[in-house]
Amino acid sequence: MSVNVSSYSMHMKKISQQSQKFTLISLKTKNLKKKQILSICKLKNSFWPWTIRKQLEWYKKTAKKMDINNMLVINNRLVGYTLLRKRNAYENNKSFIYYYLDSFILHKKFRNKGYGKTLILFNNKILNKLKKHSFLTCTKKTIPFYLKYKWKILPKSKFKIMDHKPAWFNSKNSINGMTYNLDRKVKKGIFYYFN
Repeated sequence: MSVNVSSYSMHMKKISQQSQKFTLISLKTKNLKKKQILSICKLKNSFWPWTIRKQLEWYKKTAKKMDINNMLVINNRLVGYTLLRKRNAYENNKSFIYYYLDSFILHKKFRNKGYGKTLILFNNKILNKLKKHSFLTCTKKTIPFYLKYKWKILPKSKFKIMDHKPAWFNSKNSINGMTYNLDRKVKKGIFYYFN
């Protein structure tokens, strides 16, 4: 599976023409500046309200040096963000690297304007370049969005999260898993590690 680069480019031109110009930035955590980390935490806090201090603590504890921070910037302001966390998973007792798509967020003023599509396609393009598969957890409500961009539902019986329980899910059964670039059929199940 690969993203059609020409349709991605046309989509980017269309978004740029119909609204404000934007920049997409992809940096490993080790290359981020403190100001960028603070902007990420402020944006995250607008959706997941803890405190900025707690967001910074979470970020420092969770984001590893080789994780990929994807940012959508308009007028020097961070308005969209994802974190591709480089992690290990196991299938049939064999370890492999995957990327956990975490913290997909757009500032509320920039939603429903095509920027979500831009950001997910940017992530897909990076994953294609890395030739790695990605996994995410989401609510039932957001599944149709990801399906539009070549993500696939991974049945609940085919994955297990080993070291984390997302706080926003009511129960284990409400966790939906989706994959991108998983080029094989999962027989027994994949054991994902987030931390």
